Amino acid sequence: IECYDISNLGEKLAVGSMVKLLNGEPDQSGYRKYRIKGKDTQNDFGMMKEVLARRFRRALLEKQPLPDLVILDGGKGQLNVALAVLRELQIKNLDLAALAKEREIGEPKSPELEKKPERIFLPKVRDPIRLKPGPARHLLVRIRDEAHRFAIAYHRNLRQKLASRSVLLEIPGIGENKKRSLLKHFGSLIRVRQADLDQLRSAPGISEADAARILEFLNAQVII
Repeated sequence: IECYDISNLGEKLAVGSMVKLLNGEPDQSGYRKYRIKGKDTQNDFGMMKEVLARRFRRALLEKQPLPDLVILDGGKGQLNVALAVLRELQIKNLDLAALAKEREIGEPKSPELEKKPERIFLPKVRDPIRLKPGPARHLLVRIRDEAHRFAIAYHRNLRQKLASRSVLLEIPGIGENKKRSLLKHFGSLIRVRQADLDQLRSAPGISEADAARILEFLNAQVII
């Protein structure tokens, strides 16, 4: 089983994730991360289309085995996107389902507020199926939540890297090449900030004057 999710959090660093269950257990060797590339793809449906198209085009090109079941985090819109991708790639007999999260319905302060349960959307079935508690629901929710966790983790990682690059580029005399050298050598902005003068000088391409400027700049910053 493969499950797909999109994470954008209203920002430009949109990503997609794919997680895999094999015999009911996570198969992390089959997990995949996707950085959204489409310039005109500004919605969840378009992003899901891009991720699925990239995944299954590569599967066909490399003659990879296809999953028995594909789960999408979403509703009918995501399901229709997946069906369109499979038609375009002429992939047949691949089972699809979209799983919509449990959500509250009614007025926010109303005593009649109730929860709309997890619902699953299937091809050629007009109305969603409400999932009752049990093994099937547990399995589907588990893989959907894992796909969501994996996408969020990747998104946050990209944001942290972007923040690190932005801070380092503010240092006088430190351009893109030296910034990359620092991050590659130390592994993270936190480790760059922990380095002393001699350690900073040990990074490729960083002179003694560069190291002094970096140390002075970072010591004067409050980085959250």
